[in-house]
Amino acid sequence: MDGYLDRELDLITNQKIEQHLRDCRNCDQAYKAHGSLVRAIRDGAPYYKAPAKLRERIQSSLRQEIAKKSPRSVSRNIPSLFPSLFSARPRWTRTVSFGTPWSGLALAAAIVFAAIITFNLMSRLQRPGNDQFLATQLIASHARSLMANHLTDVASSDQHTVKPWLDTKLDFAPPVVDLSSEGFPLIGGRLDYLDNRPVAALVYERRKHFINLFVWPASSDAATAPKTITRQGYQLLHWADSDFNYWAVSDVNANDLQTFKQQFETRTPHH
Repeated sequence: MDGYLDRELDLITNQKIEQHLRDCRNCDQAYKAHGSLVRAIRDGAPYYKAPAKLRERIQSSLRQEIAKKSPRSVSRNIPSLFPSLFSARPRWTRTVSFGTPWSGLALAAAIVFAAIITFNLMSRLQRPGNDQFLATQLIASHARSLMANHLTDVASSDQHTVKPWLDTKLDFAPPVVDLSSEGFPLIGGRLDYLDNRPVAALVYERRKHFINLFVWPASSDAATAPKTITRQGYQLLHWADSDFNYWAVSDVNANDLQTFKQQFETRTPHH
């Protein structure tokens, strides 16, 4: 209940709770009581204005973070570019050659500006590729579906049962095909959340191993060349067409996953 009120839960769990609240009067009353308490605390709690010394501590913390996290070259250059910001005893006012006073607000703005430059440089040096970050999410979703015993929201080998269910839950209509004759029987489907949006997860089986196929609309610049990633014992295969992004995740071998992709492409309507 607390996680639901604080909006900390995933999409699937939220939907389960919402359905339960519609069916259970006692829980619905508890939810409304908790909600009233949250609103009362929010509206009635006293508000305190931050003291002036807090600004000074934040500015000092920013300077320390810039020096700590920036590359060496940037660390050496920023103090020379902004000497007033990195002095042992920062002054609240300073007059430049043309006579304009530096206020505390301008000083804070200059520090934030320097921090933004530094952190942007650092993020470019250290940020993993988008596909690598997405691969981490995909593996986590695949593993979570197995551990939580929540492989499907709709369990059926009939594509005409799975597809209509997904169509009503999403803002797109993912292709769903049964590949039983090719050795990849359809188990069902579920909703998931990846890449900052709801996606369809189609579940197939291969010799007692499960394949999660995540599907969502493709962007205008989506790459069509297949891409394979191996990580933590899992195989990930990505491809895209003019309509959809596809990511297949499983612990089957790479050849099986490639065969699955080929069979799926052969059976989808736009091929």
